[in-house]
Amino acid sequence: FVLLALAGLAQIDRADPAPAAEAEAIVGRLAKDFRHRGGGFRETGDAPFQANAHMHLFEAALAWEGAGGGAPWSALADELAELALGRFIDERTGVLHEFFDGRWAPLAGEAGLVEPGHQFEWAWLLGQWGAARGDAAARAAARRLFAAGRKAFDPIRGVAVNAVWPDLAIRDASARLWPQTEHLKAALLLGEPAAALEAANGLAAYLDTPQAGAWRERMAADGSFLEEPSPATSLYHLYLAIRELARFAGKP
Repeated sequence: FVLLALAGLAQIDRADPAPAAEAEAIVGRLAKDFRHRGGGFRETGDAPFQANAHMHLFEAALAWEGAGGGAPWSALADELAELALGRFIDERTGVLHEFFDGRWAPLAGEAGLVEPGHQFEWAWLLGQWGAARGDAAARAAARRLFAAGRKAFDPIRGVAVNAVWPDLAIRDASARLWPQTEHLKAALLLGEPAAALEAANGLAAYLDTPQAGAWRERMAADGSFLEEPSPATSLYHLYLAIRELARFAGKP
């Protein structure tokens, strides 16, 4: 996320060399301390091999590519896209897994987590990368990820649920805000207007609060919302979804 923020600063003032220098230093540290000999990067903690950290690094690399960062960022984006296509996504089912062993084989049992929100988020990123590279396989993978995420959409509540098993059976029927924003982003990018409308309507329920500008974070399986403060972590997801919707609509 620091790399993503620095890319934003670089786009604001392309004449300022500081963001690029700082980002280069961070990537150097990642390469030195977090590189995994089997490809990609290790995470700290009890689950060192995760797709999620790579997803955010992929997003940052694409942002730096858009900010004119040049060949090193394009190479990093390519590496991460290929790791996702070759390891994170199950070739048979088209589903992206979350946790892996040191050979990037997906973990089974309780660790066999699949998050619909991340199916959508990776679809959004791989769709962009595939379009920029003219990579038909990436675009096809993005559509399969989107289809997998849609299988976790509850038409009664109008939301995508939090988690499923690798066979897409429901694991956690509650629904946080952020999967709804990723559903919307992916639907807009992939040209799925009916799904985008469903995602937007589902998201609107989280924004229907007594205080304008606040949001609800967690919907229970029965459709009720938990009464709790609005966490700042969701602002990132909300902003990007609103930005993508504004781009699609052609107006704020």
